[in-house]
Amino acid sequence: MNSIKLLAASVTILTLVTGCGAPSYTGRESYKQYGEQIEDTRLITRIRTEFRRNPLIPDRLIYLAVDRGIVQLSGFVRTHQEADLAILSARNTPGVKDVINNLIVLSSSEYSERRAMAEGFDTKR
Repeated sequence: MNSIKLLAASVTILTLVTGCGAPSYTGRESYKQYGEQIEDTRLITRIRTEFRRNPLIPDRLIYLAVDRGIVQLSGFVRTHQEADLAILSARNTPGVKDVINNLIVLSSSEYSERRAMAEGFDTKR
């Protein structure tokens, strides 16, 4: 009987631990003050707008995370110039304190494949 209780407790604990998926960072993390959440969300919107204004920045393949004014860029670009342009554009956005670059430069064929997949999803970010 004890082994059944132990097994049930183990399964419950494992379910709780593994059931917590990867967090989704949108600028609204719970540890932030309400004003910080709003300001980070506004920064994301401003940076996205800047990216969409410049046709040289592949905005659909660049993901943003903002934490108290620090912007993290991740995703895929074709060239180092595109990465530099995205970094510069984010850095020049009012309210941005710093930019962390995690952009990956892909070869032309890899980039084309990923771009086609991203346009197929047509997510509104």
